[in-house]
Amino acid sequence: MTFKVSVVGRKGGVGKTTTAIHVAAHLAFGDRRTLLIDGDARNYATTWAAGGHMPFTVDGIGGLMAVAEYDAAVIDSQADPSEQDISTLGKHSTVLLLPAVPEAQAVSGLIQTVQVLDRAGVSRDRVCVLLTMDTRVGTATQDAREALTGAGLRVLSRTIRDTVAFRHASGQSVLVHQVRNTAGKMAWEDYRAVTQELLELGQ
Repeated sequence: MTFKVSVVGRKGGVGKTTTAIHVAAHLAFGDRRTLLIDGDARNYATTWAAGGHMPFTVDGIGGLMAVAEYDAAVIDSQADPSEQDISTLGKHSTVLLLPAVPEAQAVSGLIQTVQVLDRAGVSRDRVCVLLTMDTRVGTATQDAREALTGAGLRVLSRTIRDTVAFRHASGQSVLVHQVRNTAGKMAWEDYRAVTQELLELGQ
C-alpha cells in the first residue's frame, strides 16, 4: 500500500512546499519509489524540481491517478485549500502534515483546520503539526508547541530550523543539503528526523 503524506497549509509562508520537497526526498532516499504531486496552482514544487536532479518523480494533480504505482506519495496541496479539499486529503492520506510557524496567528489557523477534519470524521491520530522556521532563540516555539498540544493536536518532536539555505536551494533547484553551508546540512537532518516520525505515525 502506498504511504501517502498530504502537506496542507492555509497560510502562506509556512514552508509547505519546502516540506513536501524534502519529505519526498527522504522517502526516496529510503529506497521508496516516490511521487510528489504538485497541487499548488503556482507550481512551486515543479519549479523547484525543474533542474531534474530530484530523487523522486514530480507530477501535477493528474498524477493522483498513478499514486498506487508508487511506494510513497507526497501531495503539496494548493494554497489556502477549501474545507472540502482538506476533508478529502484527510480521508485519503496516511498522514496529514500541517506545517506552521511558531506564532499565535498560525496556531489559531491550525486549530480551525483541525476542526474541519474533525467534522469530516478524520482521526486526529493521522494529523500532525510541524513547526517550521524555528529560530532556536526565545520561547516562541515552545509556547506554540504548548498551545497546540493543549488544543489536542499532535506536534512532531523535531522542528525545522530557520535558515536562508532553503531559499538558496530553491533558487538552485537542489535539496537543502546540497547548498554549501553547514546550516543547510543541519536543516536536511531536521527533515530526516521528521520523515522518520511520519513513517512511524503511519504504521
